[in-house]
Amino acid sequence: MNAQQHKRKPMVIANWKLNGGIDLICTSVASFIGKHFETQIAICPPYIYMRDMLTFLQHSEISIGSQNVSKFESGAYTGETSAQMLKQAGCKLCLIGHSERRAMFRENNQSCQIKVQTALNHGLLPVLCIGENLEERDANITKDVIFRQLSEGLENINLDGKDLCIAYEPVWAIGTGLAATPEMAQEVHQFIRRELAVLLGEATAERIRLLYGGSVTKTNAKELLAQTDIDGLLVGGASLDPGHFLAICQQVSEQAIAKGNQPGSAPQSAASVN
Repeated sequence: MNAQQHKRKPMVIANWKLNGGIDLICTSVASFIGKHFETQIAICPPYIYMRDMLTFLQHSEISIGSQNVSKFESGAYTGETSAQMLKQAGCKLCLIGHSERRAMFRENNQSCQIKVQTALNHGLLPVLCIGENLEERDANITKDVIFRQLSEGLENINLDGKDLCIAYEPVWAIGTGLAATPEMAQEVHQFIRRELAVLLGEATAERIRLLYGGSVTKTNAKELLAQTDIDGLLVGGASLDPGHFLAICQQVSEQAIAKGNQPGSAPQSAASVN
């Protein structure tokens, strides 16, 4: 196994989507307070609950992220929230180009590129979501779709001294109960890392964390994490059950410890999500 993999500290992100409320916030907080993890954990609640989450989780290891970010800095853009606002509110990261944003709100690779750059400019960690739909997979053009999303979404992006995550979410596996097998996910993740090496350089590609999303549960998390190029998970529906999400985070943490204890492995990075 590539020792470089061990330098990429694992990450787990919960995407609550248009769900949640004070009860979920309270039970989630109770699940995580006082616990230590060898992984970075973030929750992306609806905007309206961000402040509450930040207040309740200030003594925990959990970071707060945004499910989206505006491509605009400021101005007459009703309903938008800028990267600067998110940063000032205490956000650490933001999802960009989630398949639901692409399908329902006309997000495209070009708008994702603007958002990635905007997030970087304001010290947020961009998590660029990519993935193919069932029709594209059946047509055997998965890699073509992924390449286009990466090359256009990261065009002219300079990552010197900055961090980026890529989340691979096969659209056909989101909310369907279907998940890519660990081998299928690894094949695509390996392809993503190779293409990142071409686009951004090998050293940069090796430090970028690649997350898998798409019907992730505590049942399949461990097998997915065992793959060389899967550095973490983006969890949707399962994250709405605090106990279930905690179990996933514990599995990721245990996997990180096991990998870190392997002979000859490099130490875990303590880098911040900032």
